[in-house]
Amino acid sequence: MADYLCEGIIINILHRLPIKTLLRCTSVCKSWYSLITAPEFISSHLKFAAASPFLLLRRCVRNSEGYDLFSDDECFTPRATLEFPFRSINSFLTIIGSCNGVLCLSDDRVYYMHTIILWNPCVKKSILLPKPNPIYNSYGTFAQSLGFGFDPVSNDYKVIRITYVDCVRGHPQVELYKLSTGVWQDMSYLELDYVTYNKSRQSYVNGATHWVARYMDSYDLIVFFDMCHEVFGEMLLPVSLVNNDHMRSKDLVVYMESLALILWNMNGAEPCFCVWVMKEYGVQESWIKHFSFDFHDFGGRFLRPLWVRNKGEVITVCQDGRLISYDPDGGEVKDLGVHGSRSEDYRRSIHVDSYVESLVLIRRGPYASDSATCKKLPTLHTSDCDSVSSCGSDYEHNSERDCKRSHGSYAGTEYYLLPDTFNYDSHENMLYSNVIIKTPLHSE
Repeated sequence: MADYLCEGIIINILHRLPIKTLLRCTSVCKSWYSLITAPEFISSHLKFAAASPFLLLRRCVRNSEGYDLFSDDECFTPRATLEFPFRSINSFLTIIGSCNGVLCLSDDRVYYMHTIILWNPCVKKSILLPKPNPIYNSYGTFAQSLGFGFDPVSNDYKVIRITYVDCVRGHPQVELYKLSTGVWQDMSYLELDYVTYNKSRQSYVNGATHWVARYMDSYDLIVFFDMCHEVFGEMLLPVSLVNNDHMRSKDLVVYMESLALILWNMNGAEPCFCVWVMKEYGVQESWIKHFSFDFHDFGGRFLRPLWVRNKGEVITVCQDGRLISYDPDGGEVKDLGVHGSRSEDYRRSIHVDSYVESLVLIRRGPYASDSATCKKLPTLHTSDCDSVSSCGSDYEHNSERDCKRSHGSYAGTEYYLLPDTFNYDSHENMLYSNVIIKTPLHSE
């Protein structure tokens, strides 16, 4: 075909092909392989694919992580099941974020494994990041927050890691990983003055990754890290929320390419849920309340919100494990046809995010490590494992199937579950640390 069509027409056709077909096309000839794997084509194909993003659904079924893609349409149409090649020492991996078809995963739900992976499931390529600096074996117990995003100026993917070794007496340690260099860079000189909610959900929008944080045990705000300029910044919450903290559960998501704040309170006198959207990025006055509703209207069936769809419906997991979509305008509740278990572990494993199919990572950079596989990931019986938990909630410790006692051994390696040193809200969301234990516990 290349003998009869100009390259521009060929590229235009290739842009419209699904990733699976494009991968087959790389085997047609050397010129097509060079064309499809070129950075310019990867970027142009990504822009084309970004117009029709999917919804990624992760859930644990029978102790196995499952990743599925759905169309964000009225029928929530299933599109693909992604092959998951990893294993976690915890019940499941933490999804840090999704950006341009790459997922950032961390094995830190309860046990910190310092395992961070960049994974493009469409091209079946993954990168196991090198070991970061603050780990339990060197520093004792700590709290951490991770962020993942893309720097459009340098065309580079970056992971930011904020580690609180001692929240009371000093600034956190900050590290930045760049895919282009393959190493962690110390950024602690930035002296972040806020405490991010431990393992809070990040949101990448407008070239920056965002977290909900707290300032001097005073009020909540949004802290962001600019991936291009590599600096921290802050944003205030809506004025009506600055001094009103009764709705303690907060999550950040992206809604219609804007930063959105989800707040809910399930156990208060007035259980309610609302979504705020920042119409003009960085401007506090541009926050608008998109909608709100009372959970009493639904007989207490809702457990927690997961995502806001393009048309404004909210995806929520119910107490019986079903996923439903609620339309705040018409009040319609629709069963999405995704059913699961009533178990707490199953409901906690459910994660929804936006996802775009891409060719990113098909050609890893010169400093990238080998692809991550089950055989190369650390386990509890290897020396790479931090044999201590991350101070998760009492329920999380008890729900882990791998280790169910506060002290014991696994595969010949001694492990400890540390006492609760963090504050929790009524939904067992980990807040910030008042006391950091620096020394490991010892067996009696």
